[in-house]
Amino acid sequence: MLNSVCIEANIKVDNTGTKISLPVIVTQDGLLKSYLDYLIVHRYKSRSWKDRSAFAVRLLIDYTNQNKDCFEAPHQLFREFSNSLYTGTIGEDGSDPSWLRWKPREDKDANFLISLITQYTDWLSEQYEEKKLQINPTVKPTRYEEWMGLAAFYQKKRRAFLSHLWANKPAPAYFRKVMPRTVSRSNDNEGKKSFPPGRIDDLLWNGLTRYGFETSDVVYERLDLKNVLITMLMHYGGLRLSECFHLWLEDVVPWEDGTALVKIFHPDKGRPCPNGPSRREELLNKYGMKPRFEYSKSHTLHAGWKSPKEDNESRHFLQVWWFPRSAGETFNDLWRLYLTYQRYPDGGKHPFAFTTQSGAPHSIKGYNQSLKRAVERIGLPFSKEAGTTAHAHRHSYGQALADANADSLIIKNALHHKSIESQQVYTELTDTQMRAHLSRLSPEHGLISPIKKGLTHGN
Repeated sequence: MLNSVCIEANIKVDNTGTKISLPVIVTQDGLLKSYLDYLIVHRYKSRSWKDRSAFAVRLLIDYTNQNKDCFEAPHQLFREFSNSLYTGTIGEDGSDPSWLRWKPREDKDANFLISLITQYTDWLSEQYEEKKLQINPTVKPTRYEEWMGLAAFYQKKRRAFLSHLWANKPAPAYFRKVMPRTVSRSNDNEGKKSFPPGRIDDLLWNGLTRYGFETSDVVYERLDLKNVLITMLMHYGGLRLSECFHLWLEDVVPWEDGTALVKIFHPDKGRPCPNGPSRREELLNKYGMKPRFEYSKSHTLHAGWKSPKEDNESRHFLQVWWFPRSAGETFNDLWRLYLTYQRYPDGGKHPFAFTTQSGAPHSIKGYNQSLKRAVERIGLPFSKEAGTTAHAHRHSYGQALADANADSLIIKNALHHKSIESQQVYTELTDTQMRAHLSRLSPEHGLISPIKKGLTHGN
């Protein structure tokens, strides 16, 4: 970034003593106050949304500052900013007089950035219309505030950030002639790969092992159980990686069918007991913590939240639906061993299920490092293209259901997707129906437990 920085600030909005941690934008002229006001209003959005929103606004600031004298009308500048997100700013000869050096973005990413700016500018235009909402309208705005005000005006009057115009093929007339460039985009399906078929057993039982105990026949000595369990939650339960790090100890219980009943509660609104405190209240009152999605991405406690479809909307949790069912049984066995032999004491400082050797909450970065070593240990490259990163396991789960000819509604519920056809809203499945369907679809020979493969519990 050339013209702004993003810093973490604790904001006090009233006299209650409550402070809000927000990513604020500071320009060469000082704090971008309008954006701070915007984030305060939207402070309950996820941390990843806030960080991405701030990034999008900073891109607009940089582009505007570097290109403000290139266009006859402001709305042309804002539309060309939109174009540049898709095409990049580097010419075919490698030059970029703007010094932005942007590479072309995938359509999905560019669309999302534009939508974030649109939300901000739409909100800002409403504030300008309602003079009473302006804290101090007599103060002369900085040049950056003026640019944001212009962006808000043209977004409202002329819809300056029309991402749908660019989503498939930017019109040649909108390309700046001074900087011809080649548009290069990845296919929408590129990178959406499952874990290599037939290699999951190798990863779990031979890759995710503990240093110095690779040859042990005892399960809890040989395996790095916390990372095995996290991988199983994704590969056989369809969870996103970040969702695994919101799991508390109390969220896993043995189920009557021999599997583990795993519930992932909303990190803010989740209520394990119908009339009990929310997860946010428990974190604050017992541990002096906040939901993990509110920590900055650089913080070891950060774990995002994608707002999945909840299986219980009053208590705000989603349930892990094991496929095949045998994976739930193996998870249950390994969970018990993990609690007995490998979960390091947390000293009552946090409630999270997975811990490091110091007893601190396990981090996403720590898991990814362990996964990379494990993947390479079994002779596979670690990359998105090879399907060996964490998210590939969720794709494997969805693909396994599709290969078993599961109904689209089953797949949608199992993956906790919100989007369904309008008529399907009347055909939501109960817990009993979901369990029966997945049990029927499970292959006769499912996941082979390491215990059954010759490893022992140990004494």
